[in-house]
This record gives sequence, C-alpha cells and structure tokens, in this order.
Amino acid sequence: MVRLLRHTLSEYPLVLLKAIAEGWRLSLTDEQTDEIVALLAGVMSDRAEVARVVGALGETEREALGYVAAAGPVKAHIYQRKFGAIRGMGPGRLEWDQAWKHPTSPAESLWYLGLIQREIARLGAYHGDVFYVPHEILSELPPLPADIPSFRLASSPPPPLVEDDGDALARDVFLLLSYLRRHDIRLKKQGWSRRAFAELRARLSGSADVERLALLERVCVRAGLARMTEGVWRPTARAGSWLKKPPEARQRQLCEAWRTEPDWSELCHLPGLRCEQTGWRSDPRLARDAVARHLRQNAGETWSTLASFIDSVREVDPDFQRPDGDYDSWYIKDARSGAYRSGFAQWDAVEGALLRYLLVRPLRWLGVVAVGRAGADQEPSSFRLTRLGASVLQLPEAGLSLEEARQVAPEVPSFVVRPDLSVAVAAGAQWYDRWLLGRFANWSGSRRGMAIYRIDGTALRACLQEGATLRQILAFLKRVSGGRLPAETAESLRALAEARG
Repeated sequence: MVRLLRHTLSEYPLVLLKAIAEGWRLSLTDEQTDEIVALLAGVMSDRAEVARVVGALGETEREALGYVAAAGPVKAHIYQRKFGAIRGMGPGRLEWDQAWKHPTSPAESLWYLGLIQREIARLGAYHGDVFYVPHEILSELPPLPADIPSFRLASSPPPPLVEDDGDALARDVFLLLSYLRRHDIRLKKQGWSRRAFAELRARLSGSADVERLALLERVCVRAGLARMTEGVWRPTARAGSWLKKPPEARQRQLCEAWRTEPDWSELCHLPGLRCEQTGWRSDPRLARDAVARHLRQNAGETWSTLASFIDSVREVDPDFQRPDGDYDSWYIKDARSGAYRSGFAQWDAVEGALLRYLLVRPLRWLGVVAVGRAGADQEPSSFRLTRLGASVLQLPEAGLSLEEARQVAPEVPSFVVRPDLSVAVAAGAQWYDRWLLGRFANWSGSRRGMAIYRIDGTALRACLQEGATLRQILAFLKRVSGGRLPAETAESLRALAEARG
C-alpha cells in the first residue's frame, strides 16, 4: 500500500533527509527530524517547486520519472534494470561518500531528490519492493515523457507452409480412450509400450512425436479421463461425459488440464537446456498462464511473427515465470557448452526459448495456434490464433463449430449399418455414439473418409456380459442409422447373442 509522503520521509535517516533538502534548496540549521519532515513535505507538495526541480532534471531522469509516474508502482528490479541501480548505503557511508552529489544512474538521481519512494507491496503474484511517485508529488507533476512498453505484434504474410493441428489431439484422446477400454496398457517410464505404440501410431490424427504422446497421456490423466488401476491404464466414468460435450468444450477441457498441470515443467524439457535439480523450483503454470493471457489480449486470426510476440513479452512481462525477478538462483545450463544460463542477460536463451516452445509445440498440438514456416527445412517463424483457439480462450464472437465442415447432410445418417455386420461411421458423427459402438464392435480401418467398425461375436458377448441387452444394442443401431437397420443384421446379432456362452 502506497503511503503518504510525510510517513515515508519520517522513516528516513537524517543524512538522507538533508540530502533531499539540499536537492530542493531547502536551507536547514538546527531543525530536528520531525521539523525537517514537515518542511520537506510542504515544499515537495508545492506545484511551483515541483516544476522547478523537475525542470532541472536531465532527459534520462525525466524519462525515468515519467515512466514510474505513468506506470504506477513498478517492481524495483524492473525499474532498476531500465534506469540503473540505487546503491545500498547505510547512513555512515552515505554521509561519508555524499552519494547524492554524484549519482550513478537516473534512478539514483530521482531517489536522492525524493521524487521516487520505495515500498514493499504486492503486484499480482509479486510481493516485494516497488518504486512509486508519492501522491503529493504526482498530482503536481508537469507533463513528462512516458515510454510505457506495449504489446506490439508485427504482422506477417501468410506463410507457404502452415501447421494447424485443429482438434487432432482431442481425436487422439478419443482414440486412446477407446483403445484403453479394450486393451491392457502398463505405461513404462519411457512411455507407451511398443505394442500399443505400433497399434495406435497408424491411427493417430496428429504427430507421433514422443513429446506429443507424453502430452496426450498427461492431459488424459489431469482431465480425469483415464487413471491407473492396479498398474493398468483405464478410462474413467468422466470419459463418457467428456465425449458428450460439444467440440470446443472438449478442447477447452484438455487445454485447462494442460494449463493447470503442476508437475510437468516444459522449461526443463527444452531442447538445448538442462535443469540441475539443486532445490530450486519453478511453477510451470505461470508460463502457461502468461502465454494464454497475452494471446487472449493481443493475438488474432491474422499472421504475426513469433519474434514480435517474444520481444513484446520481454518488454511488458519479462518476469512471467519468475515473479520475484530472480535470474541468478535457477541452475540452468546450456546442454552443449555446459555454461550456466544465469542473469537477465540470458532471458532470450531461457524465457524466450520457452515462449517459442510453448507456441510451436503444446499450443499448436492443442489447436490453439497455427504456426507457419517459410520452407520445409525452416524453423517456424509466424503464428496465428485459430478459431478453435479463440473459442478455447473464450474470446467474444469466436463463433466456433469445429465440426461444421464435417457434418453430413441431415438426410444422410452418420452411421451406415451393413448386413455383413460392418458399420461405417462418418467423420461428423457424435463421439459418444462412436464410444458406445466401440463396446461391441472393433475398428477395422478407414474407407473414403469413414471409419469402419466390425461387430464380432467376442465383442458382442463381452458387451452383453457387462450388462447391456440385445434389445438396447438393436435400438442403438436403429437410432444412429436413422432407422436403416438391415433385417439381416438384426438376425445375425440375435444368432451371435444366442451363441454366447
């Protein structure tokens, strides 16, 4: 909480009060501290005196004063990073050195004039020292230059190559849940078993990148869609509820699972960096929240350069993952050279690399952004928010219906049941209906954009043993096929059901 000027001055040592008085041309004789505070508070609240003192400042000092006056309380380390440090001195050394007569930075010049004050305050997640202009001075300041950084995305032409994952991750979550219901998977430290990977790889809608598969596992668990039971991964009851949701709600739940995951640090999995676990900890959710916030506030569905996004975050929110501004106690090494990436000078190599990674990989896999390349052998250089991303971030007028391009015409059923016990499923079919079909039918491939399932005796009998009835199964097939259930299919299912045992 910012305090009154006289309260702050009353806590200053006498030598500092005399230094400030000298800067304001206030003659002192034998006044006591309380008297000096009262005199200073009076003269520093006088518009003419404020104008005179500010008018005598140099250009950089005026810029430093204008910055904190316009920005409000500013984190001390950010302010000193921009306008120079204020040397820490006790009363004895201050009196001996008379540091106010030869300040070493614009910030120090303002400090010894009392134009800025220091206070412990809370700014968002930050709790520590801040600088501010006392209200009594602020209200009397003349116009000042104020170069307040703003978020400025540089536009980019549409790239030759675009990577837009859309809802591929959600479709692969559905694939994984369906597979888990029929197969026993015991996840190992290195990831999926070879058998499961080989069986699922050909059916993945997105990349089989190892990091993407790890993300797929984590969001399933974090969203409560799957869990480990006696060493085996199984879908939960929540999986059915998730499948019933509209596309954007499904995607939003996955994004929220990723955003709130506390135990996976993208920072410590960045290519080219290595984290040494010496007791320090970072909260990966801070970086994810920051990227989502800046996308929500600044990005659109037009192409922008990745570099401008990173540069803008460095200007307006450099401490997005380190609220305390500590750039020295995290033990992060360059994987190749072994050199430590410490200090704010390494921001681009650490924070910048992390921002780029989050945009190009997790947020692209989650369908929030699309990224562009100038060529197949070039690194991504641009990005844009997708319609799905706008919906996930809950931007106004997102108006998203992800599957509208896949929806079949109303008169054409999403499921086509054939006499040979195969079922063709359109891409736009309801996922929950596909989930129910998977209880008694096995996926056998794809043909002309439709997934092909085949009902067999083993799967049917397993479904019946779980408590379903043949009447329910026939009613389901009749509903999803628009009433077009071949009589031969119904007879074959009755025969298979009677043969169970």
